[in-house]
Amino acid sequence: MRSPLRVALVAMLAVAVGGCALQASPADGLRFEAPRGWQASPGIMGYMQFWRPPNNEREILMLFKSPRPMQTNEIFSKSNLQGTMKDVTVVTQQPIKICGTQPAKYVRARGSSSEGPIDIETVATIIGGSSYFAVYVRPIVVQPNPIALAALREACPKP
Repeated sequence: MRSPLRVALVAMLAVAVGGCALQASPADGLRFEAPRGWQASPGIMGYMQFWRPPNNEREILMLFKSPRPMQTNEIFSKSNLQGTMKDVTVVTQQPIKICGTQPAKYVRARGSSSEGPIDIETVATIIGGSSYFAVYVRPIVVQPNPIALAALREACPKP
């Protein structure tokens, strides 16, 4: 028979380890870094995380990970974009290389939110069988943060 203390310790360890996994960041193991000073949300099970600048609540940098490779047209179809934002128009969509030779797809779109017109920039890539989507959303009237834009192109494995 197991001692109650031992069972309690094992249970607490399982919760602690599980809790850490629940807050894992999809950026773990990537070169991806948000601008210094931006506030990070907790990671959500290693699949999603958000960063916001301290002085502007209307900008957001996001990183998503899908455990399976996805075609970018699955994510960037007009019907999917319309479900999350109003009046979305894809402005640019092109294959690019990030981190030197890694294939990726760049998509820039415009839309509107309850607070006005927004600009959406996204880079999607596949690493080790998982799809990564780095997204930067900002009001059109706000100058883009160059470090947030650079982060989009750094969703690459650390050397």
